[in-house]
Amino acid sequence: MSSLMMNRRGIGLLAMVALTVTACGGTDKAASASPPAATSPSSESPTRSAAPRTKTYEVTLEVNGKGKLYQPIAYFADTNGSESDVTLPWKKTVTVELTKAEQKVGYPLSVIPGAVRDSDRMLKPAGCRILVDGEEVATNDGGESSCKYTLK
Repeated sequence: MSSLMMNRRGIGLLAMVALTVTACGGTDKAASASPPAATSPSSESPTRSAAPRTKTYEVTLEVNGKGKLYQPIAYFADTNGSESDVTLPWKKTVTVELTKAEQKVGYPLSVIPGAVRDSDRMLKPAGCRILVDGEEVATNDGGESSCKYTLK
């Protein structure tokens, strides 16, 4: 085949691809179009919120008491986790960053403190509490088996 035939065949194939892309919702200008210009914060419309999309909190989980735990501590804050072979008191501080959606619906925090022996040598839940930015938001002083809080 002559090089002229190969060039025509290549051009014809290229035209078919362009037609297919256009028919499927693309445009033949997409490849040559330049990306949209970046906008500066000063050029945003006044009705658009300048509030951050995420919000960061310092979360502290605590299990109080003295001595050794007889069950592991389980928690959910920045990640799920558990700690076994713990001597009390125990504390874990993490940073939790909430997306805009999580700020709206809430983000669960919890700690299941494990068991300690009381004065009668019976097992009971250890004391726990959750602090957000230094403020106590949940405790199990009422005898509950866990501390829970929904962060927004």
